[in-house]
Amino acid sequence: MIFDLICLGNLTIDDVVLPDGAKQWGCFGGDTIYSALGANLWSSRVGFVAPLGSDFPQEHLAHFQTYGWDTRGLVKRSIPSIRNIVSYKDNDNREWVLESDPNDFFALSPTMQDIPPEYLKSRAFMILAMDLAAQENLAPELRKYGRVAVDPQEDYIAGNIARIRAMLKNVDIFLPGQEEVYRILGHRNYTKACVEFAQDGAGVVVVKMGSDGSLIYSSAGGEYHQIPAYKTTVVDPTGAGDAYCGGFMAKYAQTGDLVASGLAGAVSASFAIEQFGLSHMFTLDKQDAQRRFEELNAISRK
Repeated sequence: MIFDLICLGNLTIDDVVLPDGAKQWGCFGGDTIYSALGANLWSSRVGFVAPLGSDFPQEHLAHFQTYGWDTRGLVKRSIPSIRNIVSYKDNDNREWVLESDPNDFFALSPTMQDIPPEYLKSRAFMILAMDLAAQENLAPELRKYGRVAVDPQEDYIAGNIARIRAMLKNVDIFLPGQEEVYRILGHRNYTKACVEFAQDGAGVVVVKMGSDGSLIYSSAGGEYHQIPAYKTTVVDPTGAGDAYCGGFMAKYAQTGDLVASGLAGAVSASFAIEQFGLSHMFTLDKQDAQRRFEELNAISRK
């Protein structure tokens, strides 16, 4: 089988604190799964690779069996899972506190050796926020097989700006958030930022802007596309950016259409934020996703 997308990243256990003080402890999390669930709304040919900590709750893994997902990419490690406290100031500003040993972050990030051979038969690969060295290792190798997209990790930026920008020569699509743009480039002129990242090597740059939607730039045509967010009730914004990445890349792998990809990403993100955690995303209706896509497409064309 030819896959449309393989998502590579981490699995986590997240303790979430929302702006109003509401708390939800022990949520099943991780950028890999949010991204894969976002992608699955648009394609049935999605795989994922994420190391599994030794203490990862078995009840969380039951979701995979119920959903019928291939779990070959869940490779076991002999160290505890990544655990975070995620505190939101508002819907666009968050603070992450890593409760795990930061020295384990690289070991809990995927490697080329973790990827099942069949997964390399994919049109695209989404390298999600993880250890920087792990991203640097994966990007040039995966690019031998298909398009490579990278979502940066804001916490590793300080002291590593040159490394991040050098990595972009091996990246087809770069998907930073607003805060990552600022930390890397030192400004918030996102149209300028797109050009700067493209000059570093990324053919397509997508700036994720939360409730303000996303800005997409293609270096090939020098074109910008502003995509609105899909308006819905925000319960828990954790994972919205990852779901966007998955939705965007699944649609892009199939069509190469940047506008359609941005709309798909926005719809995937809208589902992620409507309930605590990600368990609800295993039961989403693809017809509902298509309806939201058409609504947002109509809005974006006005």
